[in-house]
Amino acid sequence: PYFEGLFSSSMRDADADGLPITDTEPDVFEQLLSWIYTGEVADAALQAKDMLEHLLMAANGYECGGLKLLCEAKLCEGLTVENVATRLVLAEQAEADGLKEACLEFIKPNAAAVMGTEGWKDVMAAGMELVNEVLALVVGAATGGKVKDKGKKRTADEAGLSAQDAE
Repeated sequence: PYFEGLFSSSMRDADADGLPITDTEPDVFEQLLSWIYTGEVADAALQAKDMLEHLLMAANGYECGGLKLLCEAKLCEGLTVENVATRLVLAEQAEADGLKEACLEFIKPNAAAVMGTEGWKDVMAAGMELVNEVLALVVGAATGGKVKDKGKKRTADEAGLSAQDAE
């Protein structure tokens, strides 16, 4: 969709002899093009250091939804205490909801250990909104202005109290 819109528009770049790509490393862009033309990415490329992270950002930027989902799934498979905070920030930046949800679920039972990692500094640097979202999840509070469970008013009997206790 990204390139289709670019080349079908009346933008100056659509008529140019070439299109400079300055926001993506050549090896990452090569895999992106491979995905666009074949629907596949080289397995070796997916194993390369930081390739999945860079490919996720490129897939998001160039609107390659299927590649984005593939990268998210692969990144979810390898979550550890050491990398989950950095991947949470990546998920936020790449608008990768599946990865973000997996990271938050991983952090919940491991919060103390995660907050002691170098990656937690990335979360702190990303801003208080993300920090607050993590902390709210850990303590079970509502996030994003949504009330998770307002709670239901219960009678004394439903709460396991006798009428005398309720008074």
